[in-house]
Amino acid sequence: MEIKTKFSNTWSKIFKKQKAIFTANGRTAIYLALKQLESKKVVMPTYTCRRVLDATLDAKCEPVIVDCGYDLQISFLSVVKALEEGADTVIVPHMFGIQAPVNLIYKLKYTYDFKIIEDCSQCMGLSNIGKYSDVVIASLGPSKFIPVGDNKEFGGGVFAYNGPLKGKYRNVLGVEYIEKAISMAFEIENRLKKRTSLAQELITAKINLIGQDQPNAWLRAMYVNFDQKQSRVPYTPLHDMHGSFDCPKVDSYKNYIDWISIII
Repeated sequence: MEIKTKFSNTWSKIFKKQKAIFTANGRTAIYLALKQLESKKVVMPTYTCRRVLDATLDAKCEPVIVDCGYDLQISFLSVVKALEEGADTVIVPHMFGIQAPVNLIYKLKYTYDFKIIEDCSQCMGLSNIGKYSDVVIASLGPSKFIPVGDNKEFGGGVFAYNGPLKGKYRNVLGVEYIEKAISMAFEIENRLKKRTSLAQELITAKINLIGQDQPNAWLRAMYVNFDQKQSRVPYTPLHDMHGSFDCPKVDSYKNYIDWISIII
């Protein structure tokens, strides 16, 4: 079987889509997704990777940066407001391994005409991943759930979609990256079990982790400590870097978020 076909068969099944292609990185996957969906005005949470914003600007789309809830996931009510104001695409990342409310956002399709890009870079193996989105993207770079490449700029990525691909894309990474991505796809279940087990040890030790009562792939064990400022910054919120967007919930806790690394 030709390597690209094997990759497509493997990863499209994981993300519940018809086809999948290997990309140089997550940024390229998002760019391809936006072009595939012919997006114009794109909603994204303030807590996500800067490359999500960069890809949106690369695709000549208008970004709409919205607030996150106390579970660090995109705010459902903020999405509703953005759709009321004409957004046509919503990027839903499962941040830090915690499953975002993509199923609830999907139900808004009964009221609004829009597309969903699901970002699974940090969360795989949970039920319904890929079920409630039009396309799925994932970075396979270092620090992601499946770390295929060591280079942050060119670590590999996945774009999973339905129907014919609009436009053309030529992979710039070697075939060994594709082979590794195929091989590591079969490690998702085992990685999820290991991460869940390590997180449970922290919960048993009475550490109050964000998302411990939600479906969680535990990329990181996130917590809030309002008694002291964070020792390290998980992400600089996008609304602090671009535009003049109002994200009051994230502003209330962004300086107190920290995490325990879950290394497998």
